[in-house]
Amino acid sequence: MGRVVLMTGGGRGLGREMALSLARDGHTLLLSSRSEDTLIDTAKECRDLGAAEVDYVLADLEEPGEAERLADEAIKRFGQVDVLVNNAGIAINEVSKDYLTNPYRFWRSDRSIIERYYAINSVAPSILAIKLVDQMKARGWGRIVANSTSLDTMLRSSLYGGSKAAMEAEAAVMAGDLAGTGVTSNVLVPGGGCGSRMTDDMGIPREAVLPPEIMGPPMSFLASDESNDFNGRRIQARLWDASLPPLEASRIAGDVIAWTGAGIQGQQPEVAKLSTPGKY
Repeated sequence: MGRVVLMTGGGRGLGREMALSLARDGHTLLLSSRSEDTLIDTAKECRDLGAAEVDYVLADLEEPGEAERLADEAIKRFGQVDVLVNNAGIAINEVSKDYLTNPYRFWRSDRSIIERYYAINSVAPSILAIKLVDQMKARGWGRIVANSTSLDTMLRSSLYGGSKAAMEAEAAVMAGDLAGTGVTSNVLVPGGGCGSRMTDDMGIPREAVLPPEIMGPPMSFLASDESNDFNGRRIQARLWDASLPPLEASRIAGDVIAWTGAGIQGQQPEVAKLSTPGKY
């Protein structure tokens, strides 16, 4: 059965590849980004591949109120959103194209830069999930998918790493809160440097990084009924074996979300058990 998918950053790069895969599965797509020309092109490709319906919305998620407007517009156009893919993001190349050889140190930032990264990479994804989750829960089925970044990148890339880490930590909280509702929250990442506008901008040849097409098959799995019991997990697309049944591929490519089970846990008072989320 085709679902209604809202994908941010859906006009190019990894978003485009995920959109094309979902189009082949016959889903209805609402794509969003700041660039209308890429949205027009990708929407046409999705229609040609068999998407049930395709539309797009221009939105700048850095701006206050834009995430709320995008969620409202999605409901207005299609009546519901079954799958939210938080893919839009701002990468470190926006402030430093040569950061691999000339590392961007945290002291080079100021408030305006910090707020821009967190607005796009952390706040907007949370707002979209908040605005759309109630109607998912009411139907007993829904998906929230976050494209964060590799864990090592979180620890070496100021601004980008921290804002994506915040996004993933919130995705883990969502998974616990949503356990047993039929709505899931998971993370899908390439699993390393992946061909995109970011790597192109930094002068990294496409043959030196992962192909963006790897994002398609695991995204199709996450939007399907086969993933009904898949919650609170992180998929590395580079490990996805498309020759295997999706559930088996998900076991191989899946990992713990955020930092579940990592490190020494804190000692909490007995009353803290009351806030323990559902198990996923």
